[in-house]
Amino acid sequence: MAIVLGQKNVKDTESFNDYAIGITLPIQITNTAFAQSFTTREQVSSNIKNLLLTKRGERILQPEFGSGLQELLFDFNNDELPTKIEDTITAALEQWLPYVTIDSIDVEQTDYLKDRNRANVSIKFKIGDDVQLNEVTFTV
Repeated sequence: MAIVLGQKNVKDTESFNDYAIGITLPIQITNTAFAQSFTTREQVSSNIKNLLLTKRGERILQPEFGSGLQELLFDFNNDELPTKIEDTITAALEQWLPYVTIDSIDVEQTDYLKDRNRANVSIKFKIGDDVQLNEVTFTV
């Protein structure tokens, strides 16, 4: 049986600047440990990258965790691929990160990227009730 040990509400204010929220992605080792995030925005961006770049079945004890973007790896890199990527991202974020509201998803496909079986993805999002837009970018 699980026991709740206590919770600490951490806000992005000056009084909580010394509280780490989590580790950042890509994982980097600093002098003492992994590089950590100290703001909600930074941690949510890392959470989004972690979710979207994880294959389903890769995470132990949570085989459904992940986005399914890797499943699109062998699809034809044509005009329908950006729509499939957007749908996959939207479904994963709605399921695993419901506090993230997507504003827009941009999928860049140039001839150069198509020749290398890649696409650049940029996601603009809001966190909870916050009105400020945040952005995370990565290559699929």
